[in-house]
Amino acid sequence: MNYVLSMRSFYQYKNKPILFAHRGMNTFAPENTIQAFQLCLENNIPAIELDVHIIKSGELVVIHDSSTKRLTNKDYTIENLTLAEIKELDVGLYKDESFRNTRIPTLEEVFQIFSNNLLYDIEIKSNKIQNKELSKKLWQLIRKYKLEFNVIVTSFNPFAMRSFEEVSKHSLLEGIIYSKDNTVPFYLRKGYGAKLFQCNIAKPELNLINNHLFHNCEENNMRILPWCVDDVEVAKDLVNKKVFGIISNVPEIIMKTNLFKQ
Repeated sequence: MNYVLSMRSFYQYKNKPILFAHRGMNTFAPENTIQAFQLCLENNIPAIELDVHIIKSGELVVIHDSSTKRLTNKDYTIENLTLAEIKELDVGLYKDESFRNTRIPTLEEVFQIFSNNLLYDIEIKSNKIQNKELSKKLWQLIRKYKLEFNVIVTSFNPFAMRSFEEVSKHSLLEGIIYSKDNTVPFYLRKGYGAKLFQCNIAKPELNLINNHLFHNCEENNMRILPWCVDDVEVAKDLVNKKVFGIISNVPEIIMKTNLFKQ
């Protein structure tokens, strides 16, 4: 492998935008997998966005959907599975035969492999109002691997964020995600969930970016991390407006602009 490992920290990116690969380099490898994150390291993409669920046996696993159907054609609810059952599922074949036997990783496996050679935007996936077990285990893992300066935690669910905030004692950058998507409750589509905890990152869907948002975030000392930015000209415009970073499905293309050269 022809890449150089380099320890990273959010502190080294002060006043510099950060490029996040959405679920890893998902164009070239199955999303949210070790292979997709490995490609980020090999291509010097500094940060990854990933999703975590807590499962029946108590582990945190890295997968976006609450169901396994889209990736495996087997319709199981993630939270109802044990780790042994999770590890039987193949999440590579949906992408290509060459990825046969790709498994859903645990968050701990990701931390063990990549440590502080990557930055992480960890999205909590939970619809529950009470998220104490998930929050506690996430914070324990972050501290176990000494990644307090490498992780931001975000979620659509403001209750999940408030729960995490309680256990982490405001130690990390934390943010609320919002979108116009009809699957998102209407009262969370414009970021109002941020009012329920001390949010310092706004993570809006790209189509919600406007001058009012920039003004509001500046007034409230919040940083902006839009998703998903897959157009080079749009990326240039956002960087010029001093966003915290961007999340992209095509980080390898955005990287070629040198907007994110460190």
